[in-house]
Amino acid sequence: MSMLQHYIKLAFRNLIKYKSQSVISIIGLAIGFTCFALSTLWIRYEQTYDTFHKGADRIYLVRVESYMSSSGISEITPYPLAGFLKATFPEVEDACNMQAWGMAFKYKGKEYTSFKIGVDSATVNMFDFQLISGSRDFMLQNNNKLAITDRFAKQLFGAEDPIGKEIDIYGDKVICAVVKPWDTHSNLPFDFLESNSFGKEWNASAWQTFIRLREGADIQAFRKKLDEYKTKPGQTFSVDKIVLTPITSMRYDRPNRVVTVKYEHILLFASAGGLVILCALFNYLTLFITRIRMRSREIALRKVCGSSDKNQMVLFGVEYSITLLLALFTGLILIELALPTFRELSEIKLDNMDIYLAAIKYTAIVASLSFLLSLYPIYYFRQKTLNAMLKGSTGSKSKNIFQKVSMIAQFVISICFIFCAVILMKQIHHLNQADFGFERTNRACINTYPSIDGLREEMAKVPFITEIFPDSISAIFPRYARSYSTIDRWDGRQDSTASVSLEMFDCNQAYFKFYEFQLLEGEIPADGNSDHILINQAGIKELNMDHPIGKTIGGDNPWIISGVIKDFYIAPPTVPCKPGFMVFKKKAEFNDSSILFKYQEGTWTNCKQRLDALVRKLNPDVRSCRINNMEEEYGKFLKSENALLMMLDFVTLVCVLISLFGVFSLVTLDCEKRRKEIAIRKVNGAVTPHIMQSFLLKYMLLLLVASAIAFPTGYLIMKPWVESYVLQTRIDFWIYPVIWLVLAALITLCTGWRIWRAANQNPAEVIKSE
Repeated sequence: MSMLQHYIKLAFRNLIKYKSQSVISIIGLAIGFTCFALSTLWIRYEQTYDTFHKGADRIYLVRVESYMSSSGISEITPYPLAGFLKATFPEVEDACNMQAWGMAFKYKGKEYTSFKIGVDSATVNMFDFQLISGSRDFMLQNNNKLAITDRFAKQLFGAEDPIGKEIDIYGDKVICAVVKPWDTHSNLPFDFLESNSFGKEWNASAWQTFIRLREGADIQAFRKKLDEYKTKPGQTFSVDKIVLTPITSMRYDRPNRVVTVKYEHILLFASAGGLVILCALFNYLTLFITRIRMRSREIALRKVCGSSDKNQMVLFGVEYSITLLLALFTGLILIELALPTFRELSEIKLDNMDIYLAAIKYTAIVASLSFLLSLYPIYYFRQKTLNAMLKGSTGSKSKNIFQKVSMIAQFVISICFIFCAVILMKQIHHLNQADFGFERTNRACINTYPSIDGLREEMAKVPFITEIFPDSISAIFPRYARSYSTIDRWDGRQDSTASVSLEMFDCNQAYFKFYEFQLLEGEIPADGNSDHILINQAGIKELNMDHPIGKTIGGDNPWIISGVIKDFYIAPPTVPCKPGFMVFKKKAEFNDSSILFKYQEGTWTNCKQRLDALVRKLNPDVRSCRINNMEEEYGKFLKSENALLMMLDFVTLVCVLISLFGVFSLVTLDCEKRRKEIAIRKVNGAVTPHIMQSFLLKYMLLLLVASAIAFPTGYLIMKPWVESYVLQTRIDFWIYPVIWLVLAALITLCTGWRIWRAANQNPAEVIKSE
């Protein structure tokens, strides 16, 4: 025990002696541990959504391929589908429909937001809904009753009994039951339950369909069976277009709800945390092994005095372990500081203690692995240093190979981070500044339900509004309803069985001018000339049509193509523009439920506040009011990319600082070690610039080697990522030399003064002290 105490004292003395190197290593490791632990916890949390359901590993959401969804897949299905799948395929043990949506309601004049699920007997049979009190009358068709969870009832009514109370959900609803809520860790949260509407039609889709397979059923074989199923005559729904998504994967496999950070971006952040740990580990090991070499005389004396290899390894192991423990403790402090932001980004609903315990577990695992992986290099270089000292040699020229490899590794990681962050930043900027085929700057819309008489006239008096669109056509973006037409006849069709689906947009000349769509060829139809259309480039490509002006598409009442417009992008940036066409209708009657307008630059916040107050003034009981700015709405598509950029910028800064401080520390140790050599060179006529050049040249060469590895690696990582976007930025050549020159300048600034100071010491005093 006394020896262990002695080793701990020595460890702290060395940490204090090299305090600057120790502090940067501890902070670097702590940040790496924090990033990795939180991101690992985040990934684990994302992967365990809805695992509390009975047979969760066998429950699947039935989705279908759809042109109407921006992701290409829709979760909205017809009501008869659940019964059909259960009756037709023996692999299906149970099936049900539900309607799970977010909603707004009012209670005592105050507006609230919550979630509700429409259920029937099949839903209750498949999922566990536990009644606490009241009756099941809420499951009866065509009634005004609903159930509330006890958790939400306490938030809404406090200690009062909720049964019998009325709330306004597009009409008065009476609470008849209290039910137990599901775990909050669900993609299908609910505060209310009501009866599920019933439908017999296959061509009406308004439900979410879930199936539970029998135990032992092969999901891949079942998917193949669905693909090979032949639609019978008279059936309007094609089973081969079904996509089965495990209920436990709904959170990250094209989720039905907008998430702040995409799952793949969380994986990237976890990888970044691992690389930060690696960078800090390389940095600390390099400095640690360099200090072992500098303590060669101490190591030899200990050996001569009877210290065993085991004792010496324990000595160095204790010092290394203390560093890791201090890093772990610092990491916990960083977790405490980062917790509010982490909760906001991750939407994790766990107690602080649960987060701490999970973070400690993941951090301890990583710290233990780091310690075990570091034992061999420490043992190897301790042995090598001891042998060199006992034999009286100074070592071979290759003695600094580990140091060089370590510095190259740190530079590679730092350059990769910088390169990826620059490309990510460039891509996001490009998406914000690119030509979208229409103008979205300073354009907005207001939607109210019910419509408010006189709203348009009052809006004209708002000083921030510069123009109000005079018609009632819905905004081009965001779109709350879509219309498609299946075209099976057109001029020049080569395959007689071919058909294409084109999205239809209502338009008129004022609407075309309001959004500044770009006409590429042809002419704009006159208002009311509804048999003449404008078609986009994607539509022409889908129809495989040359010289489209004047040609017709459609069936008995064909449309004539009057012009071609540039593709306009109103979907997420990774989704290609859908083929579509514009139909020019007569001027519509005013309907103030949807009003488009332009506003002055930089006045959106004030404008929105004024409009919101205006709506409440004209109709205090308005059920729904949405005021949308097109730029903000599109910015939601880039929410995850912006969050990733923020996290990547942080870890990039950390890695660069670790690398720069690693270089500075090595230069400091190198200058201390080579004081006598520098003094002799000064005596022999060497000037300060030449001495500085000899030091810096080594690190510039290491940076050059690292760049040769990092830049191709970064390109291979970012090129496919950039190509996943429809509008892509260029990976310009100038990025490579600029990054290299910036790092070279930073290395020179960080180390130059230290080398200059060592080179300008009095040679006589240095030689005398040696």
